[in-house]
Amino acid sequence: MKYPLVLHTDNGRDFGVTVPDLPGCFSAGNSVEEAIENAREAILCHVEGMILDNVTVPLPSEIVDLSRFNPDAGTALIAYADVDIEAIRGPVKRINITVRQANLEIIDMRAKARRMNRSEYLAYAGTHFKD
Repeated sequence: MKYPLVLHTDNGRDFGVTVPDLPGCFSAGNSVEEAIENAREAILCHVEGMILDNVTVPLPSEIVDLSRFNPDAGTALIAYADVDIEAIRGPVKRINITVRQANLEIIDMRAKARRMNRSEYLAYAGTHFKD
């Protein structure tokens, strides 16, 4: 999954990182590259804690709203951290399901809109459905 990051700096050398989709997930680095790599590790740690606490892990958003960041505080730029959070969820099990063609088309459309494959989307929907 590709989580959007907001990198901010006051001096062009040290970068703080905010992960808008994961409130409370922050990181930093001495370069853009290091900040993004450190953000990947921070996201994995943060998501692992959410899973252990049985908290819903949000999907990455497609558009980042910068309105909540103060442009007077320095420079901000957008980057993405490609993170395999499924690796911390445990082994994968293959299953066979039967669904109507029309439902499958909707599932595939929604999965594509979220940049997920069918299996990822079904797993996400199945674990985030509220009773």
